[in-house]
Amino acid sequence: MKVATRCPLGMPETIVTRPIVSARRGIDEPYEPFPTVFWLTCPGAIKAVSALEAEGWITKLEERLAQDLDAQKEYEEAAESYADFRQSLLTEDRLRWVKAHRPSWYEVITESGIGGIKRGGTGLKCLHAHYADYLARGKNPVGRWVYRLLRE
Repeated sequence: MKVATRCPLGMPETIVTRPIVSARRGIDEPYEPFPTVFWLTCPGAIKAVSALEAEGWITKLEERLAQDLDAQKEYEEAAESYADFRQSLLTEDRLRWVKAHRPSWYEVITESGIGGIKRGGTGLKCLHAHYADYLARGKNPVGRWVYRLLRE
């Protein structure tokens, strides 16, 4: 885990985590899944994004995305690069272990994009994940829209 971005106060705002982490002691398996790569950690940002979700902005942004072909293309590219980035966080040995021993984890790691949505899928989940991805990588149109909503 490392800090990807910091808030204006200098506190961690977004962190990067590996998609597979070492299991806690006492667990039979050597690894456990942790597929969300970018996590929003700033309490103020979490609260603000939660308020947007409570106001129905997931549905509103889904509708906006459905109507904007350029944003759809950008979103698909962001989801592809997110999955690629997630895979790059694993060693080849660990990725092979996951593929051999936990194929369902492997599918999530290689095939899902931001917020766990399958590549090419429609619908949005968790504006926090989109916003964190945008803060860390600047490639997510949904996260950019959240950023702008928070600045208004």
